[in-house]
Amino acid sequence: MTSSRLARRIAIIGGGPRGLWAVEELIERARIPIDVTVFDPYPAGAGAVYRPQQPPLWRLNVNCSVVTTAHDDFNAWRSRRGGDTTDAFPPRAEVGQFLADTWSAALHRAPTHVRIRHLPHRVSEVSSDGEGFVVDGSPFDDVLVCTGHGHMHAGSLVQESSRVPVTGLYFGADLPSAPRRIGVRGAALSFIDVCLLYGDTAEVIYPVSRSGRFMEVKPSPETPLPEVSTRWRQACAQITNAGDLREILIGAAAEFGDFSRAELAAVIDGQDFTGDTVAELEASLRAAEGTGPLTPATAVGAAFRGVFQDCVDWHKAHGPMPGFRELSRTLERVSFGPPPVTARRLLELIHSGVVDTQYLRTPEQIDSWRENGGVDLLIDATVAPQATPSPFHDVPGVVEIGRMNELFLPGHDSLNRLVHDDIPRWAEKVGNP
Repeated sequence: MTSSRLARRIAIIGGGPRGLWAVEELIERARIPIDVTVFDPYPAGAGAVYRPQQPPLWRLNVNCSVVTTAHDDFNAWRSRRGGDTTDAFPPRAEVGQFLADTWSAALHRAPTHVRIRHLPHRVSEVSSDGEGFVVDGSPFDDVLVCTGHGHMHAGSLVQESSRVPVTGLYFGADLPSAPRRIGVRGAALSFIDVCLLYGDTAEVIYPVSRSGRFMEVKPSPETPLPEVSTRWRQACAQITNAGDLREILIGAAAEFGDFSRAELAAVIDGQDFTGDTVAELEASLRAAEGTGPLTPATAVGAAFRGVFQDCVDWHKAHGPMPGFRELSRTLERVSFGPPPVTARRLLELIHSGVVDTQYLRTPEQIDSWRENGGVDLLIDATVAPQATPSPFHDVPGVVEIGRMNELFLPGHDSLNRLVHDDIPRWAEKVGNP
């Protein structure tokens, strides 16, 4: 075997699903000796978000049919284990175990000229030495950063002083076993995780958000929504800015029901709030489960999901779409919300009084709790904003692939390997320089 001293040294910072993908692609594509080191304090393959050690009540928020790897897919894996393959939104811990198993399988499959190791270590420093890179004191020829979601960021509540304990939901966080009164910043997917974790033990959980609304519910696989017609997808190729995309979404959503242009435009502009958050969530759940009619928000969400890959392809061809980032902030709420199973549990907790929405539309309440108390625990159920650069962004030659690229190329916040091809292209380049 070729000495590792002659091998190309590759550092991958982030060992979650995208880091796993990079390793698998290197195994398949490298024709030269390479020595790969994956840095991640969390379990290799699963990373922080899909770690197998998390509470089993926390569920996947996308249909698990998209979870595939180089030589396996999640449904085939759980079928071999005798698992329930009918659950489209299984526990994230189960998905994490699949990813961890995939990592182990990749190590066994690697040819002799591809050496791989995982260091359970958080990288603090990357520099360029002119000929290559130095990662926490060790030399490398290539560096890939794919760290995904960040729990510590400039806007995190844990960075600020508080009279009450403050925490996030990240791996290793100090989460009390049974707090009675819980305040939560955020009302999106991570807030639902709080409800699933403490819903049976807490006296009250108060969500607080800037929008004052919950996310629209994803459709159940048993009651799929109509597909966007081909003409609207083809029209995406002619887009010049987000205003054009807005018109496409209105046209596509109008074909899903008897909706007026004004109703659909109000959803896209974020001006459709009825004032009754809970009633909106109930209507969204009925539409998602097929027991009630589609709503304008449901229709717009289905339209955006239907043309999302076309939007990604447009960005690949033309660069950032003017106005897309602002438009997508509103569309994310109606397109990428919780599955029916967790939305139903949230409604149960609301109707039982455990989840109290009285502060939902008053973001200043967060500061009141921090300064004056009133809850036993304050949970920051938010993540670092998309397009936040990694700490190593300014090091020349470092390649970043993931959420930090969302400003220029949307769609990286996904387990779906079919959305982008930048990981395979990177692996082909560094594995065959």
